[in-house]
Amino acid sequence: MYLSTHNFFIKKHYIFAAVILLFVSVKTIAQNVSSPYSIIGIGDIENSYFNRTSGMANTGIAYRNSQYIILNNPASLSVVQSQLFLVELSSRAKFVTYSGKGITGNLTGKDFSVERLSLGIRVNKWWGSSVGLMPFSTSNYSFSGTKSLQGTSSTLPVEYDGTGGVNRYYFANGFRITKNLSAGINTSFLGGSLIQQDSLLTSDLSSGLFTTKNIYIRNWYLEYGLQYHIPISKKWEADIGATYAHKTGLKAEYSALVKDERGDTLSNRVTKNDYFTLPNSTGFGISVTKDKKLSFLADYRFQDWTSLNIKGINYSLVNSSRYSAGIEYSKKKQYANILYETFNLQAGVFYHKSYLKINNEQLDDRGFTLGAGVNSKRSLFGYNIAFEYGIRGTQFSPVKENYTGLTISISYKDFWNTKGKKYF
Repeated sequence: MYLSTHNFFIKKHYIFAAVILLFVSVKTIAQNVSSPYSIIGIGDIENSYFNRTSGMANTGIAYRNSQYIILNNPASLSVVQSQLFLVELSSRAKFVTYSGKGITGNLTGKDFSVERLSLGIRVNKWWGSSVGLMPFSTSNYSFSGTKSLQGTSSTLPVEYDGTGGVNRYYFANGFRITKNLSAGINTSFLGGSLIQQDSLLTSDLSSGLFTTKNIYIRNWYLEYGLQYHIPISKKWEADIGATYAHKTGLKAEYSALVKDERGDTLSNRVTKNDYFTLPNSTGFGISVTKDKKLSFLADYRFQDWTSLNIKGINYSLVNSSRYSAGIEYSKKKQYANILYETFNLQAGVFYHKSYLKINNEQLDDRGFTLGAGVNSKRSLFGYNIAFEYGIRGTQFSPVKENYTGLTISISYKDFWNTKGKKYF
């Protein structure tokens, strides 16, 4: 009887997860916020992990939490609570106002999409694991320009529209090496497509060319992590962490479909097979906690883009660095020798020198975050919300983006094995 009941609950979890996975796969396609800088490379590379650290400016290389799936450093999965089955779903609403010398008028954009689905368990006393889906990069832009007619001095107006992005399908594992040392690896498959549509029309709209360019991107991507826990005293403890990802070439297949104003196909072919290379990436973090309630965190991340020597007209890809710091207060209560979190409050700041340099100006991104979370008293659900405000670019940039974001994360916790002691 126990076996059949246990199997029923396991099936219930898998059905629940499968439905959410299908939902996420559909919803993550929708994009409404335009970012003209995403025309370069593989688009805007995502800096958010859409998890418990979102309210701390995604500061979490040294952060560990036994009740949540933390992917900032895969080594943190080694402390996931025993017997606990975790499901986390995150969505984000984003609002952007555009200004700068390349913008005329008052332009805004808004978007809402589901961003992450994660499932996690503690496999045994030294191994924690998680699988899921989240974005790696996004591309979405729309702007006007002109194109010269070959052999003449004439030009025609052209509209450029781009959509798509690269998704990350991951399988992450954290291992406890010693009592205080943990290591982890995040094995991801990066896959997706970038689509650009060029619309070229004559002034009288009597004829035109419509070109759809597709870039299909795919390959495996590995990230490694280490964490070391330092018990300082009865009240104080610290953690240090590091991450590393080796330079990886993403396979890229380029194709082009050309149609005329009547919709007749003029050309449809694969133009080339090539690679887009991701650089070596490193990260370092530290976390200091008092009484298991108040935590102070700081991160530094670096990507070596300059060595790839990727350049174009008026732009180049250069080394990027991201600095962030966060603070968290976690209110806990004692229930029968169990320390249980009731709510948390968070804040963070960040400064990011991006990998994009335009007209000898490196694009930067800076801002702050606020966050709060609560665990339900009547169910196994937890809720976290994070507010973000940031500025991308300056008044001298072609486009300056003032944006706000709201990330909502829902976590579901249950016991996947009913034998033994259940505890939080």
